[in-house]
Amino acid sequence: MLASDIVITSTGSPQPILHKRDVDSVMHARRGRPLFLIDIAVPRDIDPEVNRVDNVYIYDLDDLQELVLSNLKERQEEVERGEALIAREVSQFMGWWRSLDAKPTIISLREKMEEIRREELERALPRMGNLTSEQMEMVSALMARIVNKILHHPLLELKRHPTRQDSATFLQAARRLFGLEEPRKQREEEEGT
Repeated sequence: MLASDIVITSTGSPQPILHKRDVDSVMHARRGRPLFLIDIAVPRDIDPEVNRVDNVYIYDLDDLQELVLSNLKERQEEVERGEALIAREVSQFMGWWRSLDAKPTIISLREKMEEIRREELERALPRMGNLTSEQMEMVSALMARIVNKILHHPLLELKRHPTRQDSATFLQAARRLFGLEEPRKQREEEEGT
């Protein structure tokens, strides 16, 4: 024990084999260096009085069991935190994944609205007289802002519709309402090509 910092005892002795007087003398020679005693014997190998010696720390099977249970509880809490983190990330990923279904419809809708904006701008500009290029840009920007404001809410709804089944119905309704073509991939699947 003089050279060791940790001592593990496990004998079949019916009585303690390590007493306070033994540890007192060792601790004096160790000059206060801490000593850890682990008693895994049943019955105990270390006399309970040894607990009164300064810088000596005794652990028995009950202490080890408590430590195991404490560690197990901490691990379980970490598992629960990890599972919650995974669930949150999966939910976010699935939301993003579902939003991909809407992408072709969103692109088609934006393209159609831009085409309408451009056609109407080309039709209106000649009737407006002699506009400077700055004025033409202002009119074009104004029309683009109006289109963006009109599309803002429908596009948000298309992106966040909750379930795949509802999303497909919702997207189909949007395509019909705005007169959009079916996405090519879906048309090819329906035609069997």
